[in-house]
Amino acid sequence: MTTNSADFTKQWKFYRTMAFVVGTVLLVLTVLLIWVRALGNPEPAFYVAAWTAHGYIFPVYVISTFLLSIKLKWPFGKTILIMLAGTVPAMSFITERRVAKEVAARD
Repeated sequence: MTTNSADFTKQWKFYRTMAFVVGTVLLVLTVLLIWVRALGNPEPAFYVAAWTAHGYIFPVYVISTFLLSIKLKWPFGKTILIMLAGTVPAMSFITERRVAKEVAARD
């Protein structure tokens, strides 16, 4: 790898972890949202706290994406699109796989 290998590896792991966490949390909360709103079920006690937690986790994902984009020298538009992938359920999983292919091609 042409970039600082140890630093890049840390950043890559940070991004992958955050993509997985944000994707998982958003997917679970979206299913829960459908269960609560569409099916008329009562809100579980942790419902508001879970969405609040997601609100704190998402900016960490955005930061991890930004830091990785600096290492990989992505254009601004690509960086923004990858950041926005964390707002669509399961899209962060798809995006992470595409980024993984790009990183593997750089080796």
